[in-house]
Amino acid sequence: MRLWFIPLVTTALGAFSIVTLMSVSPDLMQRQLAFWLISFGIFFVLARTPLHFWWSWGHLIWKFLMIVLLVLLIFGRATRGATAWVDLGWGLKFQPSQFALLSFLLVVLPAFSKHKMLKESQLLELLWYLLVPVVLILAEPDFGTALLYGLGASVVFFWQKIPKQYLNFLWLSVLSILIIGWFFILKPYQKLRVTSFFTGYRYEQDAASYNARQSLIAVGSGQVWGKGLGKGTQSQLRFLPERQTDFIFASLAEESGLVGSVIIIGLYALLFFFLLNQALVINNNESFLFILAILAYFFTQTMINIGMNMGMLPITGVTLPFVSYGGSSLLSSMVLLGFVQRILIENPVKKHLRIT
Repeated sequence: MRLWFIPLVTTALGAFSIVTLMSVSPDLMQRQLAFWLISFGIFFVLARTPLHFWWSWGHLIWKFLMIVLLVLLIFGRATRGATAWVDLGWGLKFQPSQFALLSFLLVVLPAFSKHKMLKESQLLELLWYLLVPVVLILAEPDFGTALLYGLGASVVFFWQKIPKQYLNFLWLSVLSILIIGWFFILKPYQKLRVTSFFTGYRYEQDAASYNARQSLIAVGSGQVWGKGLGKGTQSQLRFLPERQTDFIFASLAEESGLVGSVIIIGLYALLFFFLLNQALVINNNESFLFILAILAYFFTQTMINIGMNMGMLPITGVTLPFVSYGGSSLLSSMVLLGFVQRILIENPVKKHLRIT
């Protein structure tokens, strides 16, 4: 059961995704189903590929992705205000920044996971690998992806033992990046998403406030059992914006109610508990940090999306993993879990697990 847990949970989440899309956006449902089949195929391929193969290619993968992000900034076309997508034709777009966390983990874990205390040169090198993707992604600008990447990657960073004399410098660097990002990188509409949250959505008339209000109406109107598939007023009449991506949880809550919402949150809780459980019983430090970073990434993404759908967090354009429509997001998520699955195969656990 240990090796089948991830495929079973992701299949259940995928079923919620397909059913919800079939209701709120039938024209995208078939595409998402195709994305799922492709992603599952890649998941099982990665699960059968030895990890040492990918560790040896880590530097090349990281450099290649940074070049792609840089070229995209220079020559890419803006879509919805951001140059974050590569146009593949046939109406398909690919978002390279979704793979930033994977490239970071592949390049740093073999080099830094065995050090008990970082030296100055090692600290600077780790900062380089951490911050270059953040700067390139923020420059697109894509605050949501940069935030998720930074939080996931920082798990590896702060797990290392850092000399005390450098800690103040690190916090000052983080603060400087936030200030520069706010004043010189984020677009006005992105700033409004944050300021509207703190000033109160009900008193604002900008687009972010409208989106938040419609999402709250959709979630609340679902009540206990929901309005039924295809019967949600906010999603079906398109009052709810981005009902298939950023606000798919609100669409789901409106049509399946509290019961459906609790089930899907429960599936995420099971996945997070399983990942934490596996990380704690694996002795290999590289594998432990990899799973821990993936757990932080998915947990943060899920909490931010559900939080902004319920008006508890600012709107940041973060999708719901495995459920929101989108090929790049789904593919990158299943690739990350494919690596986790390979870790489970290469690290059999003899201890009794809390989830078996």
